[in-house]
Amino acid sequence: MTVAISTLGSRVGGLSLPPQMAGISYLVLIQRPGKTVTTALQARGDVRFETLETVGLSYSRNAALALADGAFVLFSDDDLVLDPQGILALRDLLVANPRLTFAAGWRRERLPRSGRRAGIRRLGLFNSGRICAPELLVRRRRVMRAGIWFDPNFGIGARYPVGEEYAFVSDMLKARLRGQSVPIVTGSHPHESTGDDWMDDRLLVARQALLRRVFGIRAPVIRMLYAIRHRRRLGGAGAALRFGLGY
Repeated sequence: MTVAISTLGSRVGGLSLPPQMAGISYLVLIQRPGKTVTTALQARGDVRFETLETVGLSYSRNAALALADGAFVLFSDDDLVLDPQGILALRDLLVANPRLTFAAGWRRERLPRSGRRAGIRRLGLFNSGRICAPELLVRRRRVMRAGIWFDPNFGIGARYPVGEEYAFVSDMLKARLRGQSVPIVTGSHPHESTGDDWMDDRLLVARQALLRRVFGIRAPVIRMLYAIRHRRRLGGAGAALRFGLGY
């Protein structure tokens, strides 16, 4: 299986990967390559580097689907700490369940310890919004045969800089591809991510666009329910109402 890591040329020198492990190879996708960067990872036989002319995280994810060697692809970023044992456990889940096209693990910081989210759950439109790198593993060829790609309008570097994974997962679900959430840790994100920012107006607009993208004509109702659920993060009842009304 392939772990596809999105990065920029200016960050390649600081990239750190787990020690080599049988069953996992790494595909490092470099946007804005700039000058040639030397890294000790270039000497490893399990790491491959590809430079891209595109800009934007979704374009990098799509290159991962097109260029990966493995039957399974897990999407990752350059600021994550990966857990190879968890990644292989997630792969084994798909191997043991051929009807599943994708599976979602958890980042260590977000792993639920109790409640319904802590168990194994079938994924649908209403419980897939939390999925992000490095939690998502897919059967590469099945996804490509279904014509599913990341939407370049979403993700860092795009018009709407969040939500590329949710848009992608929702397209798989609409194509009747099955997925499952399991309490397996595949990595850690020790720093705050873009999706944790609820005060940036640009990100709020992106969240509204994402809900339209996923739910279509049902989006106004879903947006209001979403606003009620996240009213504290949005800054209170007034801000939640504005979000729910699409302002």
